[in-house]
Amino acid sequence: MTSRPSVGRQGPQRSLSSTNALQRPPPHRTLSQQFSSSSPTRRGNEGFVDLTFDDSVLARHGPRVGTSRLRVEISKDSGHSEMVESPKPISDAAPTWRPSLPPRGRPQLHFDVPSVSNLSPRPAQDGGQNEVTIKPMPLPVRPGQHAPPSSDKSRAAPSNAAKKDARPKPYILEVPTAAPHYPPNGHTDFFPWTGNHPEDQFSESVIRHGFFDKAQMTQNETGSAKPSIFPALKHKSGLQTLSALFTGVLAQRRAHGQITSASTFKPPPRVTVTDTKREMWLKDLANPTISLRRLSRSIPHGIRGKVLLDQSLSKNIPIERAVWLAKCVGANELRSFRRKGVSGTFAMGGEAKWIRDFTVCVEQFVESILTTCGEKDFRARISYAIRLATHFHAEYLLDREHYMDWLVTSLENSPQAKLPMWLLITQVYWKDLLKYRKYGRRLSAALLSHLAKTSNHLDRDILAPLSDRLRVLLKGIVISNSDSFVGPKVWAKHRDVIMNDLDLDDERFMSILAALDLRNSRLNASGTEKTLTARRRLLHVLDDTSIRPLTNETARQCWEIDEDKAMLFRTILEWSSSCYRPGNAKIYVAARIMRSWIKFGADVTDAVLDFLDCAVCNSGRRNSAFYHLVSELARSEHFSTPKYLEWLIARGGLYNAKDVASNGPCATRLLAELPTNYLSESIAELRATLLSRAGFLVDEEEDQTNNLMTFMNQNLPGMQATVDDELESQNLDVNLASISSEASRTTKSELGLWLRDKVRLQMAQPTIPPFDDWDDSPMKSGTSAITPSDFNTVRQYLELIDDYSMLADVLKIVTSSNDAEVLASCADTLDLHIEVFSAIGALRGLFDILVTRLRALSDEIDSIPRVLLVTLSDLASRLPEQRMVAQQLAQELARSDRKTAADACSPVSDHMALAQTSEADFTDEIEKVLTSGNSMDQATLERLFQRIILRLEESWEKSLEQRSCGLLLTRLRTFDTQQFDALMTAWIKRLVLRQNRPTMLQVFGPLISFGCLALRDVIVNSGATETMENHPQDSSTAHEALGLLVTSFCLPATMTIEERYRLRIKQAHMQKDHPIEVLNVIRRVFGEPIDLDERSSSLDSKILQSADFHELLQALVLSDTHRFIDNLVMPLLQSSAPGAAVTINRCVDKFLLAGNENETITTEVLLNLADDLSLPFCQVQLAAMFRRDDTVMEGVDDGQAEDLEAFDRAIESAVATGKTTWASIVPLLDASIAQRLRQRAEARFLALFPSPKATGGEDTMQNRVVHAENLLHIIDATAYSVSATNTSVGATNLACDIVAALNGLWLLLAKSQSRDIKDAIMSKWLPLLLSFTTIRIPAFEATKPGHESRAKAVLALAAIFLQLQALDIATDEIKNLIEQTFDLALYLVDALPEDMRQQCIRNLRDAASSAQISYLFSYTPNPTEWLVLSQKERTLPPPGAGAAERATEKEKLVPFSLRRWEMLGEPTPNVGENDTSLSLTLFGARRG
Repeated sequence: MTSRPSVGRQGPQRSLSSTNALQRPPPHRTLSQQFSSSSPTRRGNEGFVDLTFDDSVLARHGPRVGTSRLRVEISKDSGHSEMVESPKPISDAAPTWRPSLPPRGRPQLHFDVPSVSNLSPRPAQDGGQNEVTIKPMPLPVRPGQHAPPSSDKSRAAPSNAAKKDARPKPYILEVPTAAPHYPPNGHTDFFPWTGNHPEDQFSESVIRHGFFDKAQMTQNETGSAKPSIFPALKHKSGLQTLSALFTGVLAQRRAHGQITSASTFKPPPRVTVTDTKREMWLKDLANPTISLRRLSRSIPHGIRGKVLLDQSLSKNIPIERAVWLAKCVGANELRSFRRKGVSGTFAMGGEAKWIRDFTVCVEQFVESILTTCGEKDFRARISYAIRLATHFHAEYLLDREHYMDWLVTSLENSPQAKLPMWLLITQVYWKDLLKYRKYGRRLSAALLSHLAKTSNHLDRDILAPLSDRLRVLLKGIVISNSDSFVGPKVWAKHRDVIMNDLDLDDERFMSILAALDLRNSRLNASGTEKTLTARRRLLHVLDDTSIRPLTNETARQCWEIDEDKAMLFRTILEWSSSCYRPGNAKIYVAARIMRSWIKFGADVTDAVLDFLDCAVCNSGRRNSAFYHLVSELARSEHFSTPKYLEWLIARGGLYNAKDVASNGPCATRLLAELPTNYLSESIAELRATLLSRAGFLVDEEEDQTNNLMTFMNQNLPGMQATVDDELESQNLDVNLASISSEASRTTKSELGLWLRDKVRLQMAQPTIPPFDDWDDSPMKSGTSAITPSDFNTVRQYLELIDDYSMLADVLKIVTSSNDAEVLASCADTLDLHIEVFSAIGALRGLFDILVTRLRALSDEIDSIPRVLLVTLSDLASRLPEQRMVAQQLAQELARSDRKTAADACSPVSDHMALAQTSEADFTDEIEKVLTSGNSMDQATLERLFQRIILRLEESWEKSLEQRSCGLLLTRLRTFDTQQFDALMTAWIKRLVLRQNRPTMLQVFGPLISFGCLALRDVIVNSGATETMENHPQDSSTAHEALGLLVTSFCLPATMTIEERYRLRIKQAHMQKDHPIEVLNVIRRVFGEPIDLDERSSSLDSKILQSADFHELLQALVLSDTHRFIDNLVMPLLQSSAPGAAVTINRCVDKFLLAGNENETITTEVLLNLADDLSLPFCQVQLAAMFRRDDTVMEGVDDGQAEDLEAFDRAIESAVATGKTTWASIVPLLDASIAQRLRQRAEARFLALFPSPKATGGEDTMQNRVVHAENLLHIIDATAYSVSATNTSVGATNLACDIVAALNGLWLLLAKSQSRDIKDAIMSKWLPLLLSFTTIRIPAFEATKPGHESRAKAVLALAAIFLQLQALDIATDEIKNLIEQTFDLALYLVDALPEDMRQQCIRNLRDAASSAQISYLFSYTPNPTEWLVLSQKERTLPPPGAGAAERATEKEKLVPFSLRRWEMLGEPTPNVGENDTSLSLTLFGARRG
């Protein structure tokens, strides 16, 4: 008597807690109920299945009623291991075998007959024979006949599952596997017998007719309802009646089904349990088959924070369940802060602190697992940790800002070994991080930093996969969130990595990078860090050639500076011929670079002709240098003279004598300066014809050249290899000074070639010993075809005509000589003109040849010539790349000086042999001591030093004795250098104070040349005497020191030519290596009265007016301008010495007024003279013009104030007239001067801006715009003085003024009705103000007022940004303006403190819906923040009101706070009507 059961809703089944005692099992069922047959089933009878019981044992044996608890436990324990090893389904536990019967209603077929061989009830797998059986054909399964297969995957058992649970467990009836399942109705045909079901109550009706679960109808419906209902619906109101009927039914249904009960939600309580029960509870939580509703009865106490996360990982708790447990714990913890008696502020603070602590626990949990990288189960552990942390983050259970800050900080500080893991973790939160400006900016900067480190790493090939991954990530951020790369400092640091190391083939990507580069360049305060123009960069490279040698790589570097090759040629021609660059090395540097550029396809002739056409060729040029450069290019045939003649003829030729005058135009005078020896006969005749038309006679030029050759030939008596009768027949006397000043470059080129050919012919002659010279020493048996005297003469002539290319050829020819003195003179020549020969490219080769010749001579004579060894050692010390050779030569020189007289030739003995005087006894005594050994005690050295010095002082006018004493001192110094220098210093100080003595040049010149006295020691010690008590020689000491430093034309006659040359070398070394000491000497000289009249014949006047002294001052300015100003200009201007300021001003004026010394330099003149080449000298002039007192004082004097006013007016006038030279002058001003000019310009600039109260007319507006643009140029040029601002009050006031101007423009944009005003603001005023704010960002300093002004400026920029977007104007200008406004806001907000940022968010909460504003302030609203609760407030009428007045209801929206920690799916084991965490009454929910 069974029928299909009802599928209606059944009440919940009671479940057993794990802590309850063993209960009595239900009574046994009938046989039909024990087997799965057609027993009825009911919905909701699923119950729960406790897998902790030994189900196989219970199903196999079944508990007996009345059996003791101990017996039940023993029976359970005995089968526990079997259950663990191989659990079997209940259907397999039956010991009997039943043959399968065919389904009801189908006849039995032949294949339904079971196999006879398999009739044994023993299964085949238990030992039965496997015989062939007839397998039935597969048929479709009848719906509902069998249970669907389980889709749950078996989970790994917990690690501690081997521990047995010996507790008694109640009997639980399991649903048979074969029971069909129809969700949501449950299992059909199965219902456990309880004895109280209506089916079990027998009655006559049940016995006769069977049991039906449908209720019997009390009244049978025999007819249709139409006759009773249709008459009411036929009328007009029938439809309304039917509608009202259904509406009433629905209303009643809603009223009766509405849930009105209060929420009964409570998080699962925490109970203190033992460790064993806690472990069992956690195992049950890890088992997905145990429902959370059962586990929610109570949760064990003590599982929280880091312990909760570790237990979840170790027990492998599913992520959803682990999050559920964390929510349960968190809900209880947070509710404790909201208990009765705690104020709201304290409760909110406690909740925030607890969430912050839990966030830190999650961070530490992830970090602790990262430290186990490399272990066996690391992959599974880190995967679990990442997924768990991601769930917490996604459900807003963490302090998101703290968590994201930790992510970015960890990525920034990650070592390369852990960088891939942190990239993996961070990518999970990529989208969330990029929504925040403060995190997106740091994230992009961290990736760029890691890419730069990886690309520059030594193992970059091994790290290539990591670099590729970083590039992919960076490219993705650039495309999706380019605003994160807007940051001038980070962009400037990593610009090369971004522009060169990322994908350069994608045009769209490159366009984004170009836009980012433009956006960051706009944010650079151009006055603070200006990018040098290509011209300035080229000039820096050219000026550096005076410090480091010129190489072919330098020429390539110059060529690649800019794509404008015409500008490069023009710049190098200006630099080489400028009067602001001293020396001859620049000419050969330019010639070598221009020759190298020919390899890149450049045309030197066209470049020179273009330069001749421009106006700059005739201003500020040293024409002789330009002619020299073109002459060198013409010699090497890189400049085409025929092409120049064509160009000259096309311009009209020459018809005026002024065109070819020495001071005439360069374009025409060049024809008279070009060399002619390489010209063909026709071109030479054409040149002569053109020159003759202008009155220039070529025959006179040839006669002058021949006369000079004759004069030189007379002074070279030893070089008569070829006899020229024409030259020999004449006897001329020529002033050497006139050769350099009067001779043209054509004549000088002819002379240089003639001298080179004469030396070459001389060196080709056989070396014949002099007549009657029987000296058979190796050095005399064929020393050289050229004598040292002739070589010195040739060198003097070539230096006089500045033909160093021919001098280099002569040196190469002469290096084949066997004379050590000639070779030493070659080395000295290289040392004195080291920059020139380096520019020519001959320095390295000539030095190597001389070193080779030194080795060859030492091998021939078994000793090293000391004179050559000394000069080569000094030369090698000046070459940075020859340090090893210099050390070797110094060691050889030390060994040579220690040899005895028997082993080496003593120079003192040689000289004494020539002088048979009473000096022989003195020198013999000294020689005996010097040759006695390689060491000497201090007493002996001092005694010998005093004797030699005494002899030296007695023989001031005797050149031979003075040279002998100098050479003895040189030998004496080798024994103890330190003591010798101390004795020499004391002697210098004593000698300087003497009254009756020769000049310092006469006394110390030879000793400096010999090498026994350092020029620096003389200069320093002579200056130290001025600090002592006054003596009569004080006034002349500084002048003598200056003469010792500069003079090259008043050297003592007692010195030989070689010694004078060596002294010039020492002077050049002193000027380059010790500029401070040189400046001190000049300051001491200028501090005394000086006669600077050109007609004065005094030595001091000649020195100060000489070209050598002027070039020395120029070199000191170019090497370090600030040092020159601080050590010379400022001390003299502030000195009380009479005439000091006048003297220095005249020298400074001479820098800029070469040839026009009578002109006065004013501000206007200075602005006109300023260019890239004269900038260092303009800076010196400005320092002299705006001198200031270094003492502490407020304000400036009246004179300086007048100068500032005049300078300000001059700059404004220059800006208004469109001149650009002032922009080069202003950055050279002193910081304090520039600060005053900037402050005045800033105040006037901000005062010009329109305000809502006063905007002005159209004409006035246009004039104010032009004035504001000019002032902005001045502010930009003086922005470098911002760092010198020390007053925070001024900066704060300026910041407030900027904010006021921004707010004024915003109000005009928002409220002004005039379209012209809005257009003027958007096109003129707003771009000006944005540029000014960018320059003056330092005004928002890191103080509280500064931060407040910064916050207000950001708010104003955000308002302007929104207003511009609201205008909906799609022009490119407006788009760029919107972008510039947003970028400036980004730049300002980066340094905004957190509290100020939060305050800005509160002020702009309504505008935060804009994605860009949310990104700007790093604010993302909570997804549930929009939720509000509608509350109705009923207002009662006042007492005594009439009946007409009724109570009114007013709706009020109250923010609703969603408690995410209480969003639990299974909060309690008891299902209630309203037990959800979010009350169902808020949604008007109904039952059913």
